[in-house]
Amino acid sequence: MQASQISESPKPLVLLSSSEPLLIRDWLDVARASLREADYEDIQNLVADTGFDWNAMLEEGDMLSLFASKKCRIVTIVNGKPGQKGGKVIQSLCESPPEDSLYIFVVPNLDRQGKNSSWFKSLQKVGEIVELKPVFANELVDWVKQRARQKKLNIDQQAAAFLAERTEGNLLAADQELEKLSIRLGGEQNISFEVVEESVSQSARYSHFVLVDACLAGQPGRALKILESLQTEGFVTTQIRWAIQSALEQLSGLKQAQSAGGLNDRVWQAMRIWRNKQRLYQTALGRMNAMQIERLLQSCATLDRVSKGQQDSDYPDQDWLQLKALISQFCGLKLQL
Repeated sequence: MQASQISESPKPLVLLSSSEPLLIRDWLDVARASLREADYEDIQNLVADTGFDWNAMLEEGDMLSLFASKKCRIVTIVNGKPGQKGGKVIQSLCESPPEDSLYIFVVPNLDRQGKNSSWFKSLQKVGEIVELKPVFANELVDWVKQRARQKKLNIDQQAAAFLAERTEGNLLAADQELEKLSIRLGGEQNISFEVVEESVSQSARYSHFVLVDACLAGQPGRALKILESLQTEGFVTTQIRWAIQSALEQLSGLKQAQSAGGLNDRVWQAMRIWRNKQRLYQTALGRMNAMQIERLLQSCATLDRVSKGQQDSDYPDQDWLQLKALISQFCGLKLQL
C-alpha cells in the first residue's frame, strides 16, 4: 500500500516495517498529508520504549477527541517487539478497533520470530502490512540521482557514485548531503563532481566515515577522539556500529577472496570499495586475520542487542563503552578485560 492511499483503506491498523529510517520518514510524511486531507486532524506520534504505558494508549483510543472526529496514532516500537503487554493491546485493537481511529505501528525489519507472534498474525488478518524494501548496493547510485532530482539538483554518474560510496549505503546521510547542496545551489543546477566532493569533505571532518578510515588505518588515538566527538554531537551508537560492522563484513569478504586466489579489480568492485579506499583495507588486512575479524563481528552483534534492549546492561552507557572497546580492538589494541 502506498502512503498516499492510506486514508482510502478501511482497515484501522497498519504495520509499517523497514530497516531504512529515511524510507519510514518519507512514507509517514506522505501518510500524514493524506490523512489530513481525509479529516484526520488529531495525529500524534508515540514512542513505545521501556516503560511505555500500552493500557493508557488503549484507553485514550476509546475516548472521543475534543477537537477532531478522526484521529491517528503513530506508534514507533523501538526494538520491534511490543512485549507481552503491547502484544495483548494490539490483539485487543484487532478484535475490537475503535471507530474513526487509525493506528500505525512502526517497527524495524521483522524477523521470523516476530512474524510468528500472535500479535502480528492478528494484525495481519484485520490490518495492513507495509514492508518497505531497502535500496540494494546495485541500486544506490540510481537512487542518489533520483533523490537529487526530487530536490531539483542534477548530478552526473561520477558524482552520484562518489556520494553513494562516501555515505556507504546510509540513505539518511546521502539525503542530508543532497539537502545541503539543494540549500546552497537549488534550482535545476548541474552539480559537478568537484562541487559534491568539496561539500562532502567539508561535512566529513568528524563523521562515522572518517572513524571507519581511522580504524582501518590502525589509528586508535585518532579513532577514539573522533568517537568522543560523535558522541558529543549526538550521534547514536546504532549508526556508528552499522558503519563499523559494514567495514568488517567487507574485510571478511576480502579475506575469503585472498584465500581463494587473491584480490583483483573484480573483487574490489564486488565489495564496492573504491580505489581511494583500497589502501586502507589492505592495511587492515595485513594487521588482522580471519578469526580476529569474526570476533569483532560477534562484538558488533552483542552491541546491537544491547542497543535494542535485548541484552541486559550492567553499566550506564554500556553501549558506548562496548563501542569504545570494539573500536580499540579494530585499531589493533589488545585490551585487558
